[in-house]
Amino acid sequence: MGAQYRGALKKCLTPCLRRAIAMNQSGAKTERLNPFKPSPSPCQRQNGEGLAQHSLNDLPQRDRNERVHALFQGAAGKKKVADRDRDPSVKVRSVMLAEQFTDKNKQAEQELNPGSSTTAGARNWRASLTLNLTKESNRTILKQAAHQGPLRVQRPFYPEGAQRPHIYILHPPGGLVCGDEIDINARVEHGAGALFTTPSAGKIYRTDAAGHRQCQTVRLHCADADSLEWLPQENIIYDGADGAQTLQLHTSPASRFIAWEITALGRPAADAPFARGAFTQTTLILRDGAPCFFERVALRGEGPGFKEPWGLQGQQVYGSLLAGYVQDSPQRLLQQCREALQTDAAIAALEAGKDLRWTLTRKDDLIILRALCQQSEPIKRLFMAAWSLLRPTLIGVESHPPRIWAT
Repeated sequence: MGAQYRGALKKCLTPCLRRAIAMNQSGAKTERLNPFKPSPSPCQRQNGEGLAQHSLNDLPQRDRNERVHALFQGAAGKKKVADRDRDPSVKVRSVMLAEQFTDKNKQAEQELNPGSSTTAGARNWRASLTLNLTKESNRTILKQAAHQGPLRVQRPFYPEGAQRPHIYILHPPGGLVCGDEIDINARVEHGAGALFTTPSAGKIYRTDAAGHRQCQTVRLHCADADSLEWLPQENIIYDGADGAQTLQLHTSPASRFIAWEITALGRPAADAPFARGAFTQTTLILRDGAPCFFERVALRGEGPGFKEPWGLQGQQVYGSLLAGYVQDSPQRLLQQCREALQTDAAIAALEAGKDLRWTLTRKDDLIILRALCQQSEPIKRLFMAAWSLLRPTLIGVESHPPRIWAT
C-alpha cells in the first residue's frame, strides 16, 4: 500500500470495516467481506462452502491491501472487489494461500513452544535457552544463543574487557505460574570466561487448584573454561507455589567457578509468609562426570523445616555460595576469607540489625558459604563481599559488579 494511505487508514479503520461489512447485502448467497467472521472450517473448504466469507486477516498481504485500497476509491473500487471475489480461481487461490499462511503460523508457534497447547487442560508455558561461548582471537564471543519461548539474552557486555563478558538472562513474563518450565543450558568452551546474572528477582507464583508444578533447571558446563560465574538475583517463592529448582555444574579438576543461589520464601515485607505450598531446590556439581557435591532442600509451608535448628531456624531467606576449585592452599584461603568477613563493619552491622547468620566451610577444594536471614538484601551484600574476596585468588581478576545490579 502506498504511503499516502497509511495515515488515512489509521484514522479511518473503523469506518472502513463497517463499510466492508455492509457491502453486497443483496442476498443470503452473496459473497461478503466480513473482517470479523472466522475462516471456513476444513469441512466447509472441502465441500466448497464459505470460500468468499474468509476473514480479512486471513488473506495474503497483497489481497488485503487491494481490498483496503479499493475502499478509498468509492463505488468503482467496490465493484472491482465484488467482480474479483466472483472469480472462482481468485477465491480458491486466496483461501489456499490463507491456509498455508495459517499452517505456517501454527507450525512456527509449535516449534517455539513445543509443550504448548490450545486445550483447556494444558496451561504450561515452556521456555528454554541454549548458550555457547567460545574464545576467538583472545576474545570471548557468544557463538550460539538459541531460545524457545519467553527466555533470551541481550548482547554480551564487556565492562571487564574482551576476555570475560557479562551475560544478562531475561525472562519477560517475570515469573513462573502454574505448569511453567524454564530450561537454561550454558556452555563455556576452552579458554573462554563469562559471568551470568539476571536483571531482577525471579518469582514463582501461586499454583492453581490442580497443583501444576513450576520448574526451573539450569545446566552450566565449564570443564575447560577459563572461568564461569553464575550470580543471579534472588528467587521469591510466593505463598501457595509448588516450585522445583535445579542447578547443575559440569566441571573438571581445572575448572574455576563461583555460583550462588538466594531464595526468599514468601514476602515478609508484605506480610505474606510462605504458609502453603511446597518448594524443592537441588544443587549438583559433577567433576569429570562424577558427583562431588549434592544438596537437596525440600520445604512445605508451615512444615518443621522452617523452625527447627536443622532447618531454616525461623528465617525466611536462605542462600548458598559455591566457589571452586582452589588449586593452592584451600584452607588458607578459607581462613583469610572468614577473617575478612568477620571484621567487615558492614557485615557486622547486618548481623546485629537483621539477624544475619552465616557460616563458611570447605569440602576439599570447594569453598561453601551459607547464610540465613529474614530479608534477602543482607545475604546479597554478604555474598558480594565474599565474591570480592574469592575472585582475585580463584579467577585471577578483581571483582567488577555488573552494571545491572546498580539499577
